[in-house]
Amino acid sequence: MRRLAVVGIAACTLATVSAAAQQAPAPPNAPPGVPPGGPGGGALPPAIVMVKPLTEAQKLVASLPPPQQGVGGPANLLPDAPKPSADPRDFQGGWNHDTPLVFRMQHDMYGEPAPYNMTGAKVLQRRVESLNQGKPFANASSICRPPGIQWQHDLNMPFQIFQNSKYVEFVFEEYHGRWYIQLDPNIAPPAEKQYMGYSIGHWEGNTLVVETTNMKQGFYLDVDGTPLSRNGKLITRIRKIDDGQRRPFLEMETTIVDPTYYTEPWSVVRRFGWNPASFKEYNCEEQIGDPAGSAVAGFVFEPQD
Repeated sequence: MRRLAVVGIAACTLATVSAAAQQAPAPPNAPPGVPPGGPGGGALPPAIVMVKPLTEAQKLVASLPPPQQGVGGPANLLPDAPKPSADPRDFQGGWNHDTPLVFRMQHDMYGEPAPYNMTGAKVLQRRVESLNQGKPFANASSICRPPGIQWQHDLNMPFQIFQNSKYVEFVFEEYHGRWYIQLDPNIAPPAEKQYMGYSIGHWEGNTLVVETTNMKQGFYLDVDGTPLSRNGKLITRIRKIDDGQRRPFLEMETTIVDPTYYTEPWSVVRRFGWNPASFKEYNCEEQIGDPAGSAVAGFVFEPQD
């Protein structure tokens, strides 16, 4: 799974407009990508637009070669394809990330640069530089370990959701991954830490709010290596939205809480279209150790901080 990023130098911006300061809150059923406050974004007059200078860590991240541009789009549904449940709390069935793959999460859901501290910026720097030198680090996905929740659902591969009153479970085609969300707060978490962490969820209206902690190790949040430490936390808000055109979708808003690498929590949002098609076979072992290819697939081990 070696991926080569486009080589170039991003302009180091000295200031960025604070989108949160310009925009009113999003309406509760607005699809992702529509600016908060409606199509116009609810922008305030230019005279009071706030300017937020980049930190030294953000300048370092901005100076890195830019990521690849992702591809991807909605799956084509057959006219007789089954429909999902009309229950807004019933997520069961097949879904697929139907927007372009994000190789590196450079901004939050409001367009602000990710709030790196210098430790986090240097981790990303070494990962991007190693990737561009043709010597990518061996992250979890390259050695067939569970690569973490964000990686699993962010790639353009389908997943199935199963649920009842006690749990919600995501089963991914890629890596045969599994994200188990416990809904009963009285059940104790596993004694041993797991790669995907421990996820506990509760309903707020028709939105499932999931908190994931207790990861066995830190992992990549995306292909280029946006980091999450083993002590980090992910808060995921999941809701089902009907676009009125037989194209219902899931919206997942993920808040990253990790003082090891970031100065404050920050959030990204993703959309997943209804895709009831069945899985294809997936063989993780083909990417490393395959006799037909390289024994190590060009990966090197990352230094440990």
